Amino acid sequence: MKNEIAKANVSWLAVMIMLFGLLLLASHSNELLKQTVIGPGSSADLGMAADCRADELEEEQLSLEECQLMVSNVRIILSSSPRWYRSYQLTLSSLGVAATLFSLVIAFGLINRQSPALRLAILSTALLLIIDVAGFVAAVNTGPLLRAQYLWSLLLWICIHLCMLVAVIRFGQQGDMDS
Repeated sequence: MKNEIAKANVSWLAVMIMLFGLLLLASHSNELLKQTVIGPGSSADLGMAADCRADELEEEQLSLEECQLMVSNVRIILSSSPRWYRSYQLTLSSLGVAATLFSLVIAFGLINRQSPALRLAILSTALLLIIDVAGFVAAVNTGPLLRAQYLWSLLLWICIHLCMLVAVIRFGQQGDMDS
């Protein structure tokens, strides 16, 4: 009976890793896209006025003010970013995508109760935590407007990955005790 409960707990942990993994994959992919698209030399960086044509506003169901605010948001990102930040974020987001895909594969192994999956889950969760902390340290060293955009979500991911790391380590300890 105790073994069945342990298997169910590890399966639930695997499901949680998959759920948060998919959310993190989307987050890192969005950041990768944002850093690729919003760069030096873009129209917002050059100070051009927002090209908010009425037909496009209607198609996207936006007001003129919303369009202008979106351009202002791009200007905030560009003006608050130190020179090193864009390349750092591109590298960090790429690593984040790779580490997240790795953790998703590991989660499937946990569901199938493959023994190396638990040890690899510790490694993948620790790697994701390190990436979160690196992103947090980078965001702290940017301008105040950019910090406001990044810090809360990074703190949330740090807490999620720290809790998952503790859970995976605990399940590994229970498995060692049962052996």
